[in-house]
Amino acid sequence: AFSGSATQALLIIITTYSIDLLNFSSIQAGIMYLIVLLSSVLGCYISELSLRLLSPRRSNQLCLGFTALFTALAAAFVKGSHALFYIFASFWGVCGGWKYTIERYLAITIIPKNKDAELMGAYLFFGQILSWLPQLVFAALNEAGVSIRISMLSLLIFWFISVICLEIMGPYEN
Repeated sequence: AFSGSATQALLIIITTYSIDLLNFSSIQAGIMYLIVLLSSVLGCYISELSLRLLSPRRSNQLCLGFTALFTALAAAFVKGSHALFYIFASFWGVCGGWKYTIERYLAITIIPKNKDAELMGAYLFFGQILSWLPQLVFAALNEAGVSIRISMLSLLIFWFISVICLEIMGPYEN
């Protein structure tokens, strides 16, 4: 739930970042969306490849770590370069495709038989119920006068909570 809400908020936040700090036009923002979308296809394939080497839980944790890393690096280093921001947009797209694929795979494989409808419904419900929280934290920080670059880092908290929850889950094999 925390990782899904943070990843959903990421697209909104990077749009704000690109328009407010980098002065993107609507066409440039559309190009950024296209890059994220096309890169997410590659992320789906990476999630499949990662399952050959890692458990779904570890793959999900690795994906969240990369997403947090790319977000932190973008906040630190993208100050005026449109080209560099497009590169980070492709990284976020790959991580997004990887995350959505591996998270759903993990959820489906751990749900007991004959409980799939209700537990998948609960999975989707809790993913949506928290979708407002990262955006609220970002907006509150932004309205308090905190730099957008620093406010963007608030997403890392939600991804970190997700990694901790995955670790508490225990071994995937059990």
